[in-house]
Amino acid sequence: MIRDLKALYVAIKDREVVCFGTNLSGFLRKFQEIEPDMKDYQHYRREFKKANVIPYTNSKRETYILQKVLGK
Repeated sequence: MIRDLKALYVAIKDREVVCFGTNLSGFLRKFQEIEPDMKDYQHYRREFKKANVIPYTNSKRETYILQKVLGK
């Protein structure tokens, strides 16, 4: 494992990882390429402080699971 890796965020759809990142802002920029109508960084920062797993449903009713796998 990489010693300096502090966090890992993943987006899961249909039991497959479709996006990942090692910091929240980079992860959300990549996820926004898939889902441009998502909420802003501050919203997800607050949500990840509350829980490590966040469901996201888009306008087409497709559901993603956003998960913080590593980190405090």
